[in-house]
Amino acid sequence: MLKLDVISETPVDLDLLSGVRVTVRPITVAAMLLARAAAAEVLRAADDDATIAAGEAFTRALARHAIVSWDGVGDKDGTPVKPTPERIDQLMDHWPAFDAFDRLYVGPALTGFDEKNV
Repeated sequence: MLKLDVISETPVDLDLLSGVRVTVRPITVAAMLLARAAAAEVLRAADDDATIAAGEAFTRALARHAIVSWDGVGDKDGTPVKPTPERIDQLMDHWPAFDAFDRLYVGPALTGFDEKNV
């Protein structure tokens, strides 16, 4: 049964890596549509690795939309930096961070577990 309830707009923290925590907005229809559009753009290019690249584009688009702040992320000198689309992409270039974000944010959003609607 789908339980209709007021969707929380309160950001939540996700521990991606040891010492790296991101604060993310709850998933929205608009965010999912943006992510789908990013994946579709990659698929239109249609080469051999298009499916893999589309999945990556989907997760990156959600990360750019969702991450509003973070702790434990700095520049090459170790100075803390604020998240920007470019820096979020740099974080997502780090496989363990990408994998954790995909598992902790994207996966539950796609399956509905975070809303307890199963």
